[in-house]
Amino acid sequence: MFKKIIALLTLFIVLSSCTSKTEPSSANISGLWADVNSSNFKNCYVIIAQDGNKIVMTHYLEFKGDKMVEYGIGEIKETTVTYDAVVTKAIPGWAKKGKHHLTLNKQEDTLRGYYEDEKGNNGPIVFAKLK
Repeated sequence: MFKKIIALLTLFIVLSSCTSKTEPSSANISGLWADVNSSNFKNCYVIIAQDGNKIVMTHYLEFKGDKMVEYGIGEIKETTVTYDAVVTKAIPGWAKKGKHHLTLNKQEDTLRGYYEDEKGNNGPIVFAKLK
């Protein structure tokens, strides 16, 4: 697990050092978000790092006592966010890869959309910005 955290931090440092230009029409969604999709989940948080239009996210949640950790790498275009998600600590029976498709609302405090996974499952996702 420690090696995976180091690898993710290294990836973030590499992305941060890139000389990219932020698209003027793309919102900045860097920060801490709460996963507010369902009452079946506890301690659900997402950290998003943004460099230009590149997105790196880390997601932690607990579902019925089981813990899950995933990271995602993708992009934002205007208010549309898409990234590939890779689960590094899985909940038994859940997929280990997928894709998230999100849209930022006008107030820039909610990301809402859906996930699709490698097993053909899909469903809603809602993240609320923590201030």
